[in-house]
Amino acid sequence: MLRPLCLLAFLVLPIAAQEPAPPSHFLPPAGSLTEPEINPAQSPTPSGADSLFKKENETPFAALPTYIKLGPKTNPKIDYIDGKLTVSFLGSVSIKGDNGVQAFADRAILDVDNQVVEMSGDISIYQDGLVYRGDSTTYTHKTKEFDTRNLRAGLSPILLQAGQFRSIQTPSGRAYVGEDSAITTHDVEKPHWWIRADRTTIFPGDRVVFKNLKLYAGDTPIFWLPYLSQPLDAQLGYHFVPGGRSNLGLFLKNTYGVMLGGERDPLTGANDSAWLLSQWHADIYSRRGIGTGLSLFDTRVDDADDFGWLKLYYLNDLDPSISRSGVNRDSVNEDRYRIEFKHRHELWESERATYSAEANLTWLSDSFYLEDFDASLFNTNPAPDNTLSLSRRNDQSLALLNARVRLNDFYQSDTRLPELSYDWIKQPLLNSSFLYESQTSLGIYREHLSDFFEDDLRTEATGLAAGDPRLSEIDRILDPRGFNRFHTYHEISRPFKLGLLNINPKVGGGFTQYSSVRGPSDSENRSLLYAGIESSLKLTKAYPEWIDKKWGLDGALHIIEPYASLSFLSTNELDTSFLGIDRLTASTRPRPLNVGRFTAIDDLANWSILRIGARNRIMTHRDGSTHDWLTVNTYLDVFFNDPEFDRDFSNLYNEIHWSPLPWFDLELETQIPLFSDSNFTEVVTSATIMPTDDLEVSLRHRYLNDHPILLDSNRVELEFYARLNEHWGIGTQHRWEIEDGTLELQSYSVYYDFDSWVGSVGIFHRDNSIEDEYGILLSFGLKEFPNLALPVRIGTE
Repeated sequence: MLRPLCLLAFLVLPIAAQEPAPPSHFLPPAGSLTEPEINPAQSPTPSGADSLFKKENETPFAALPTYIKLGPKTNPKIDYIDGKLTVSFLGSVSIKGDNGVQAFADRAILDVDNQVVEMSGDISIYQDGLVYRGDSTTYTHKTKEFDTRNLRAGLSPILLQAGQFRSIQTPSGRAYVGEDSAITTHDVEKPHWWIRADRTTIFPGDRVVFKNLKLYAGDTPIFWLPYLSQPLDAQLGYHFVPGGRSNLGLFLKNTYGVMLGGERDPLTGANDSAWLLSQWHADIYSRRGIGTGLSLFDTRVDDADDFGWLKLYYLNDLDPSISRSGVNRDSVNEDRYRIEFKHRHELWESERATYSAEANLTWLSDSFYLEDFDASLFNTNPAPDNTLSLSRRNDQSLALLNARVRLNDFYQSDTRLPELSYDWIKQPLLNSSFLYESQTSLGIYREHLSDFFEDDLRTEATGLAAGDPRLSEIDRILDPRGFNRFHTYHEISRPFKLGLLNINPKVGGGFTQYSSVRGPSDSENRSLLYAGIESSLKLTKAYPEWIDKKWGLDGALHIIEPYASLSFLSTNELDTSFLGIDRLTASTRPRPLNVGRFTAIDDLANWSILRIGARNRIMTHRDGSTHDWLTVNTYLDVFFNDPEFDRDFSNLYNEIHWSPLPWFDLELETQIPLFSDSNFTEVVTSATIMPTDDLEVSLRHRYLNDHPILLDSNRVELEFYARLNEHWGIGTQHRWEIEDGTLELQSYSVYYDFDSWVGSVGIFHRDNSIEDEYGILLSFGLKEFPNLALPVRIGTE
């Protein structure tokens, strides 16, 4: 009787001093990691040991836990079972080792004589990123082993067979190796899919390597590969994109990404020092043929300041005359290719400046390549630029030696061979209260028409009669364009306060020289004289009583800032026959009033403009910080001398952003004519609304009427997504041009959550005026493991 009481005191007193184990409800639920119904081939268990983890170098659980910890409501009970002294723990129990292993259970029985702990009920064992789950396990004190045969294991987000994996230490960290093993990411009792392989090696956070891989849907094998190294980086590994588009036919795009360079680890075969990301492309198009390519990315410069890649692609086109838009094409060579090299790299850095080099080059086979094979780039940049540059930059200035070259003669473009520029950023002049800034450039500039446009003009001219006025117009267009230009501009400002008023007077002067002018004009010089003054004041008022959760208000601060800016520029007018290169482009937005920010140097002209307006902001509290609940900027220009359209007043501009609630955001830009000489109207609206967790609507509208250059437009874009239930969702996208009654784009998608997989399928139709375009959109991937997803996507872009 004395022995049990002494033993009870020995066990209970140290345990009572321990901190309670974490409550079981913080642990993931048991039964969520289940082995596949296909039984792996099991190796014979060595005599006298039940655990696969028998050898110390094969398991992260070889070390003995140092003590047992009990939850606050756990009651120990001493008893004899079959002549053995046992202690039962009814309640939360944990075993914690000094090697990082932790085991949790709902109850346990300690066999004191044999030093064995039988744990049961919601078993969880953690170490080195692995999680083992199950209903029961046995821990043997003498052999320092857990019996894991009936447990399931996971390495988030991968779930694996516990009885088949061992841990090894590599120079880059811990890896897990499984023989005849299986993994999944579907965390349910009966997973929908498994990947089984003769040998599986998991490098946490890096990649998974399979040898003799089979993909199972349930219990049925559906796919096989002899070898696959699937990185957890979405840019690596094998990806395929099947689908179809009307101008391409059915297609299957295949990409395999692998890292190159560096040296391999002899233990694991891993190459952790690889720096060159290579993506190999092999694409099949039923209407266009087979395309192959290689993309190389230098990951050593993959950051916000530097980048580097080389992309090569070639396709022998079966029918290059096929067009998305239906516009007839002249003879297009069947050899279609693209070579793109973009690289920016810091050469060296000193205490005074940073020196960098940059290349931005795109060489295309023809003007239709991007339209056919890279629609997303074609929509945003149909004529890519080609530049080389060296730069020196610091906090005060930027010096740039730039060369713009002409690689694609089917685009109209200009060359700068070379251009040297130096920008001095606005800063105090000689530590005074005056601020100084300047811009200076010197270069050789030429402009070239596209070759096919020149050929068309010459062909047209041969068919005209002598004396036709069109001939002189064609001759003027075909005249060579170019010049050498030196331009410099310097500005001094002196901001100060006068009571509540902020005032900033500015004066500036510049000089531009054009020499070696090609075309009908002669060399010209002109000077620039600029004067301006900016003024503003800021008024605030707090409204702490403005509290309304329905409108997202938690107190408010109203800031109003009236402002005015007067700008005067005087310069020599260039001859009307002069053909500039840095020219203004058609726009609905107001021009900048600062000469230093005016990039269209060749279109600088006399102006006298007064801009007056007011900014309004209403700020409130949200998520522990201030939030712009509403911002409104209203202004107009008064022209004493209009350099463009001989107006007296501009439109009234409004720039509004309203974000009252996290699920509602509205942006509105308007310009409305107030007087007869302000003769166009524009309204641009963008709104995103998510009234419930299952519904999101985006609306964009642009209305333009009576612009002197741009075409009238009344375009509406609507995007809609609704989650119908836990599995189904639908989405639509429409774009209408109301001006001519055209539904330009319509797209319909259906989304389905397969529990372990997610997928969507959709169709689209685009009205290109001459010929319609059709396509299909498809995506399919692992929900819990997006980096191992199959990025299947077919679409308009």
